[in-house]
Amino acid sequence: MLVKQKAAKAVCLVLAILTTAFIFYNSAQPVADSSAAANNVAEQIVSVLPDAETVTESPRTMREFAMQVRKAAHAVEFFALGAELSVLFYLLHKRLHIQTLWNTLSAALAIAVTDESIQILSGRGPRVQDVLLDFCGALAATALCWMLFGIIYAVRRRKKKEKEG
Repeated sequence: MLVKQKAAKAVCLVLAILTTAFIFYNSAQPVADSSAAANNVAEQIVSVLPDAETVTESPRTMREFAMQVRKAAHAVEFFALGAELSVLFYLLHKRLHIQTLWNTLSAALAIAVTDESIQILSGRGPRVQDVLLDFCGALAATALCWMLFGIIYAVRRRKKKEKEG
């Protein structure tokens, strides 16, 4: 059992490091490359929408849609990171504890602030709005993970009581 726990911790740590590296890599991209990638993804999404003409009716609308895609990508990246950090710190503390929550959210916030700081070096402007969006993605994942941890705990507790009683 100890080997499985160590392996699970290692997997979570590696995933969190890889996700953080991916986030930082994207932030280090120059403005032109970042915009081109967001526009490409936005065009792919629009191509499968049933009412694509409403999004593509003007270049301004398409630019705004691409910006929303970029913001959604931020939230999704940090949702994944929040889930990985939640599981990692849960495994490290071996229970739901305020310290587990604090560590998870502090690490996510530190990574979000660092992510925006990296954008200064790539010629892009950091935004407090992006830090908040990133943090909200991690917070949503943390809340979901804690609910799942609570359900698992309740089920295990019920099974244990059934065996004893």
